[in-house]
Amino acid sequence: MMKEMDQKWAACIVYYQDQDSLNNLLNSLEFQTLKPTSVFIADNNSKELIKINSFSFPVKTIRLDENKGFAGGANVAIKEAINNNITNLMLLSQDVLLDKDSAQKLVTQLNISGGIVFPTMINRNDNTVFSKGGKISKLWGSIKLATKDDNKNLDWADGSCLIFTSDLFKSVNGLNEKFFMYFEDVDFCLQAKSKGFNLTHVSTVASQTPNGPSPLLRSRNSVLVARRTGSTLFKSSVTKRNILGAILLLATFRVEDSKNRIKGIFQGWKMKID
Repeated sequence: MMKEMDQKWAACIVYYQDQDSLNNLLNSLEFQTLKPTSVFIADNNSKELIKINSFSFPVKTIRLDENKGFAGGANVAIKEAINNNITNLMLLSQDVLLDKDSAQKLVTQLNISGGIVFPTMINRNDNTVFSKGGKISKLWGSIKLATKDDNKNLDWADGSCLIFTSDLFKSVNGLNEKFFMYFEDVDFCLQAKSKGFNLTHVSTVASQTPNGPSPLLRSRNSVLVARRTGSTLFKSSVTKRNILGAILLLATFRVEDSKNRIKGIFQGWKMKID
C-alpha cells in the first residue's frame, strides 16, 4: 500500500534586522501553490521588533536574547516547529524568495526520497546560478558549490533553502552552533550523509543575494568542518589551503585579511568538537 503523502510543512526562518527582506519572503510564501502550515521566525536579537502583516498561515516569532548566529537561530525555529508536531521542515534565510511552485516540488520530493532536498539557488544580483548543491575534496581541501547539472555524489547544499524531516534533524542533533554562521550547512549535510541520509536536488528555483564569509570565519569554520569528519587527509588539506589563501591575501597587500585567515586557522584547531 502506497504511503500517504504528508503535505504539511513549516517554514523555519532565521532573521536579523532586515524587515524588508522578511516581508518579501513571507509574501513569497503566501503565493506558494502549497502554502506552509505554519511559519516560525527566530529573531537573533534585532534592535527593532518585527512587524508581521496578516497572512493565511500562522506566523510565530521567537525573539532570542542574544545573536546566536544562523545555526543557533535555525535550531530555535526548527525545534519550535517540531514542538508543534510538524514533520516537514524548510530552513530559510530571511532574504530568500521562492518560485510559486517551489514548496510543492520540494515537499513532494521529500516524501519520495527523504533525506535533504534543495532547489537551484539563483543570485538576484546578477541572475546567475550559484548553487545546485556542493562538493568537498578531501585531497585538495576544497569546499565548493556546484553550478552544473551534475547531481551525483553531492556532499552538501546551501543552507539558505533546505527541506528535511524532523527525524533527520534529531538524528544529527540539529545544526552545530559552534559555527555561528557559514559552513554550518556543510557540516549539517555531511553529518546527515554519515547517518545514511541522501541529498536530492530539485529543478525549481529559489533566489537570494548571497554574501561570502569573512576571512576569519572562512578559515575557522572550514577547519572545524574538516575536523568533524575525522579525516586526517581532509584536515591536512584544508589547513594547507587556508595557509595558501593567507599568503595570497598578503601578496595582494590585504594584510589584515591575511592575519584574520591565519587567526581563523588557529581558532578552528583550538575549538573543541563534539
